[in-house]
Amino acid sequence: MNLRQLRAFTLIAEHGSIRAAARALAVTQPAATRSLRELEQSVGVELVRRSVKGVELTTYGEALYKRAIVIMQETRRAREEIGQMRDGEGGTLNLAVSSAALVVVPDALVAFRARMPRVAVSFNEVAPPYSHEQLELGRYDFLVQTEYDGEISDGFAHRSLFTLPLAVGARLGHPLRRARSLAELHDAPWLVPGNSEAPANLLRMAFGAHGLSLPRDTIACHSVAVALAIMAKSDALGIFVRPLFEHDLLPSNMRMMALTHELPSARISILARKESPPTPAAECFIECLIATRDSMIASGKESGPMRKNPVFTDPAGQARP
Repeated sequence: MNLRQLRAFTLIAEHGSIRAAARALAVTQPAATRSLRELEQSVGVELVRRSVKGVELTTYGEALYKRAIVIMQETRRAREEIGQMRDGEGGTLNLAVSSAALVVVPDALVAFRARMPRVAVSFNEVAPPYSHEQLELGRYDFLVQTEYDGEISDGFAHRSLFTLPLAVGARLGHPLRRARSLAELHDAPWLVPGNSEAPANLLRMAFGAHGLSLPRDTIACHSVAVALAIMAKSDALGIFVRPLFEHDLLPSNMRMMALTHELPSARISILARKESPPTPAAECFIECLIATRDSMIASGKESGPMRKNPVFTDPAGQARP
């Protein structure tokens, strides 16, 4: 088994075609087929089989593909890490961030680009479980995500940055706009970004803290932008980090509801694979995130396009101005 064979195999799996994989490899189709056959001989099983749809992975192929992707990504990281150690630049950095992370990401990116200007940076939106699967496969260097529960045991390394207060949002003119408690909002439709589990967990925390049952009308949404667009045109309510309501991209008819009690806080954390040390570029960006957080906490304000005086708490939960 070697990298040439694994690269041919992963491309065949992703394209579903030996011919398409050969084009991506810039080799002839017989050469791509030969690499696949050599790999099958080395592991002693059939990895792919032909079908009317093209080439499909066998059960053995699916198992190897998951490992092969990690190997190829780690090989890329190793090559880039050597290059970054040698001349301090070059390579790629693939991240996924949640909307709450926008409090620190823009300023951190400016600082990062000043330090490593030739690293190609790619941003994606955190959308569990897809984003976590991509992190596990090594396609993302790390996530900057929003968390609501206590300790999380998911096999990843978590590093807390800060916490932010949450708030309920509704469109201008919403029939429940004068409500001041979650009890008054219990029967409304709730649209909360996240996977199918996170919205229920977040709402259960918020409503359970006030002795209320979970609302029955809940709608899961993977995108904050889509959620806000739906809320702006409907009576759906949502829970977001409070600084979002001062963001320039917020629809003009969205408002934060003036509840008389507090909601749970959102914890912004860096999530990475435990067994894969960060490249110099990833470590540099993490340092920029932490420095941006520390600067905002020290100054009590931020220079970005969001709320000028956000309320931060440090990872230990102590409030800061």
